[in-house]
Amino acid sequence: MRNTDLSPEATSPKGKSGRKAQAAPAPLLVSDLGWSSEEAKETRARLAALEEDWDAPGMEDYDRL
Repeated sequence: MRNTDLSPEATSPKGKSGRKAQAAPAPLLVSDLGWSSEEAKETRARLAALEEDWDAPGMEDYDRL
């Protein structure tokens, strides 16, 4: 998930209130979570079913919400 600045200072060029995108944080490593290799493999296998939908054209629109 990306961080977005929703403060009043984030305005569009036309002066309207808007969102200002910020740099995404560094990737989270499995070791940061304290997961075992087995837990990581199991989670990846469960999420694999969503990969096709996640990578489908148009899904980047959800990043802008």
